[in-house]
Amino acid sequence: MLTIKGIRIVSVSGLLLLLILQYSWFSNSYKILEIDILKKCDDALIESTDLHAYERANQSSKSVEYTSNDHVEESVVYSKTLSGTSDLNTQLQALLISIGRPTSLPRLDTLYAESLKKKLGFVPSYSIQLVNDSVKEANESNKYALYNKVVDDQYVEVILTAPLRSILRQAQFIVIVSILLVVMIGVILILQLKSMLRENKFVNFIKEYTHALTHELKTPISGIYMSSSMLASGKLEDNPASRQLHYTICKDQSSKLLKTVERILLVAKAEHAAIVPNIEAVEMNPFIEKTAEAFRKNNYRQKQLTLTTNTEPTSLTCNLDPVLMENVLSNLIDNAIKYSNDQVDIHIDCRCEKRSLLLSIKDNGFGMSDKEIKNIFTNFERGDKVEGKGIDGFGIGLNYVNKVITAHKGRITVKSQEGLGSTFIIEIPL
Repeated sequence: MLTIKGIRIVSVSGLLLLLILQYSWFSNSYKILEIDILKKCDDALIESTDLHAYERANQSSKSVEYTSNDHVEESVVYSKTLSGTSDLNTQLQALLISIGRPTSLPRLDTLYAESLKKKLGFVPSYSIQLVNDSVKEANESNKYALYNKVVDDQYVEVILTAPLRSILRQAQFIVIVSILLVVMIGVILILQLKSMLRENKFVNFIKEYTHALTHELKTPISGIYMSSSMLASGKLEDNPASRQLHYTICKDQSSKLLKTVERILLVAKAEHAAIVPNIEAVEMNPFIEKTAEAFRKNNYRQKQLTLTTNTEPTSLTCNLDPVLMENVLSNLIDNAIKYSNDQVDIHIDCRCEKRSLLLSIKDNGFGMSDKEIKNIFTNFERGDKVEGKGIDGFGIGLNYVNKVITAHKGRITVKSQEGLGSTFIIEIPL
């Protein structure tokens, strides 16, 4: 049985085949129409040339008195002319030329246009002229050049100057239907490909997410297990300092595990459903200070942390979702601690500027290159500085942060320099 991926591949292959067949059908229709138009143009040229000859033959004779010698001379001319030609039409043309009634190109052009209008329903663009054998031989490779013999070494030449436009005009219905079918097939093909790419991206996301999740959860669980095993063994009953150390390890690793699970749940929710903020008025100074104090009291990463805040004015109030924004602020503070050396200095600044809330989180961490900055809001992007440092994380937190800020109709930017830290700037319209 075919899998969903197999069905999509078969569908795309079928659409591509249908597109090829559609092109083949249109190409063949074009060739058939081209042959038909050229044949009708050629028939119209023969018809108009013959009609013009008969018109000249039926012209009223000039009021001229002939002597018997004139009749004899004219008979001799007719006789010589007729005997030197190959068929009736060329004989007639030669006879008319000999008596002073040559082909009138303007009149022939008019007759040809009328014949084309009758046969095609429209008059295509063309040029018409009388040419000799050498010109005809030079242009015979042009399939849009048509010829009709008048007399020896004289031809009427018609060249279609815009054949494509004429053919497309004749095939308006076929062209419109073909274009609509091609557009429809193209749209379906694009949708199928986008669907396949989304599915492939999601499968890769699940694989990488599972791998990162396993690694992330294993560390705190292992720490809790080892410390609790030591406490349960009774070996530390006579050593209060070691016992207290293992209690602290259990507490810190439990806190880390709890934050990891919360982050996983938040990211999973953001990945599968649109984030809809529950907006309410929030006083920014106590809100920021509360989040900062939580990190000061529970510094499970065991680094020397200096975390300062500043809000101007102190009574600044903004409409936002306090739960989502607390997650955003916590994520950015935690990142600043993670991607720094043992001495961590973080400053949070909040102010109102141009009817927007500006919230900046500045640290003295590792910093980032321009290349890293371009991808930091993409899932599973963590930067080059974390390799070999044993820093935990999935590389999905900033993607979540960006989604939350976007849901608030705001934006987040970053300024950073390698070795000198980073500054994340959140801008939310008031």
